[in-house]
Amino acid sequence: MFSVIIPTMWCSNLILKLLEVLKDNPLVGEIILIDNDSSKRPPQITPTSKLRIIEQEQNIYVNPAWNLGVQLSNYENICISNDDLVWDVNILPLILENIGLGIIGQGTSNYFEGETELSITPITERNWGWGCCFFLQKQNWIPIPPQLLVAYGDDWLISKIKPYQISGTILETEPHPWGLSRTASKSEFVKISFKDELEWNKL
Repeated sequence: MFSVIIPTMWCSNLILKLLEVLKDNPLVGEIILIDNDSSKRPPQITPTSKLRIIEQEQNIYVNPAWNLGVQLSNYENICISNDDLVWDVNILPLILENIGLGIIGQGTSNYFEGETELSITPITERNWGWGCCFFLQKQNWIPIPPQLLVAYGDDWLISKIKPYQISGTILETEPHPWGLSRTASKSEFVKISFKDELEWNKL
């Protein structure tokens, strides 16, 4: 069973579709929404036996939201997903057979093409872009340092856990600048990412 963790500021309608495909999958034990802007939450999104909404008084940013979601999770298998994409939940059985840090990355060749030949291969060098969906075991989680707010969370995980790339799976998303998430592309977050870069270089 998986705990699926999704930080959100409700900047993309694709989160509604993602929640629909997750809610009925038997391998998804719980969905943990870290709601960083509850003023924008659609009225139809309410807690259920599977959907937990962790409302924040103010934006805690994406990396702390990942840490919080893992801390609150009830299952050993963890998925951390962006809120502006829909991925194929049929890959979950294959994920369970692989140990390490599985990444669906925005630099993979199948990102917009919807290829169907699924493969999992070790990542030997950083040429695949940013991760937008991760799978790992909770016991392997090493909390992201608190000074990293919006960037380098994936770099931190990759530096600590054996990474592999998941390709050939269907991934629906919305193209936007730099291949980043719609939230991370905003100017205010770009400024924070520059500060994160300085902090990352100190680690």
